[in-house]
Amino acid sequence: MPSPLLQAPIKAAQHYWTRFDPVAYLDEYYGDIGEENLALLRFCAETYAHVPRGGVLLDFGGGPTIYPLIAAASRVDEIHCADYLDSNIDQVERWLGGDPGAFDWTAFIAKTLELEGRDCTPEGVELRAKEIRRRVTRTMRCDASRTPPIARVERPYDIVSTHFCAESATSDRDEWREFMANIVSVLSPGGWLVVSALKGATRYAVGSQSFPAVDICEDDLLGLLADLGLSGSEVRLHSVAADRPSREYAGLMFAAAQKSHGKSRHAA
Repeated sequence: MPSPLLQAPIKAAQHYWTRFDPVAYLDEYYGDIGEENLALLRFCAETYAHVPRGGVLLDFGGGPTIYPLIAAASRVDEIHCADYLDSNIDQVERWLGGDPGAFDWTAFIAKTLELEGRDCTPEGVELRAKEIRRRVTRTMRCDASRTPPIARVERPYDIVSTHFCAESATSDRDEWREFMANIVSVLSPGGWLVVSALKGATRYAVGSQSFPAVDICEDDLLGLLADLGLSGSEVRLHSVAADRPSREYAGLMFAAAQKSHGKSRHAA
C-alpha cells in the first residue's frame, strides 16, 4: 500500500503533471550538450571534487535524468534517487537496468569524465556507467510539499542534490520556500546541498505543454539558503544565461552549500 505521505500531490501544480512527458522532456533539454548543459556538468564535476568522499546522497526530484549522478558516483558510497512521478522513475530505472531503449547519456558521461580529467574513451564511459549503476541502491517517490518529503528517512543524508525541482513545481514564491525547506530537512547538519535552479522563469515548456515556475534570482536563492541554515563562506553560487532564445527563462543558477549545525531561520 502506498504511504499516506505520497498520496497527496503537490498543491499548486497537481493538474500539470498528468501532461508531463518525460521522453519529450529528455529530448528537448538533454538532446545535446549546449552551453547550459556544459555549465551544469562543470558545476557538478567541480562541486564533487571538493565535497568529502563517502556517505549517502539523495538526488531529490531528479525527474527522468541521471546527469546529477555522473560526477557524484565516484565520490559517494551510495545513491538514492527520488521523484514525484512514477513515469520519471521508470525512465531512470530503465537506464539503470541497461534497457537499450533508455535515453542515451553517453555524451554526458564522456563530457563529465573530460571535465574531471579522466579517461573519456568508450571504455572509460562504460566504467563510469557501471559505477553509477552500482552506487544507486534505491529509487523512490517524493513530494516536496510534505514533511518529510520522502516516506522513509532512516537517517539524514550526507548530500542532497536537487536540480530544477522546487522552483519548477510551483509559481508561488511561498510554496517554493516551503518546498526547499522540506527538501533541506532531510540533509544532515554538516552535510552538503547541491542545487540548480531556473533564473527569471514564470514557466517552462516541454513541447506544446507549459509547466509552472517561480520567478527567482540569485539574491532570492542566496537569501533562502541563509534562512535554511546554509549561509556563510561555504556557499558558492554562480549563474549562466539561457543558451537558446526559445527558452522561457533567463538562465540557470548553481549553488553548493554546507548545512550548519544550528537551527535555521526559516518559518514556513
